[in-house]
Amino acid sequence: MVTFADKVVPMSPSDPTDVSCLIGCAVLTGAGAVMHTANVGLGQSVAVFGVGGVGLSAIGAAAVAGAHPIIAVDLVDRKLDFAREFGATHGVNAANTDPVNEIWAISPGGVDYALDAVGAPTTALQIVGALKQGGPRADNQGGTAVLLGIPVADVSIDLTAILLYQRHYCGSLGATDPDTDFPLFLEWMREGKFPLDKLVTNRYSLERVEEARVALEEGQILGRAIIEF
Repeated sequence: MVTFADKVVPMSPSDPTDVSCLIGCAVLTGAGAVMHTANVGLGQSVAVFGVGGVGLSAIGAAAVAGAHPIIAVDLVDRKLDFAREFGATHGVNAANTDPVNEIWAISPGGVDYALDAVGAPTTALQIVGALKQGGPRADNQGGTAVLLGIPVADVSIDLTAILLYQRHYCGSLGATDPDTDFPLFLEWMREGKFPLDKLVTNRYSLERVEEARVALEEGQILGRAIIEF
């Protein structure tokens, strides 16, 4: 393939050429948001709404950062169980309970960071309610909500819930530096910190690409699927 030099990142010949393809999208987006947009630190609490490839990458990066608790939120128990393999300490099925109330029960007062890897109107609002509250003083900041999923519709946000509690709401496309982050994520994989190989849960030949599309639409793919040539 011919492309621009600034669009590629060198890899070691010993690094896998199959699962590493995920770094260029899902991992850079999810893990990058945790590292650079949110700057999650040791002992801080995190909730991730939507545990597909991007959400799992965010959970994995939060685990490497030493966050606790790390709460995965989804509509499918199987995905919540899978998220624990990437470092989630708790799982909340939003189909069965109010995820905001459940998050507050797990992390009293709310979480430091809530990330939306879905982009649905419901989750875009729930990440605000999941946050801890601050107050008027400069040293009493509330939590930060980070929107990662591509929005599918506009929403109306209660601005007083942001203003009065000094919460923060921002968007992130990963905010990564590929030249340094791509090699870092490969290093995490080699050190066993980030199970990149587990993120690939399905493999398809090019002839089965339609089968892959259907499986993705029907929610049969836990992590990420790759097409093998």
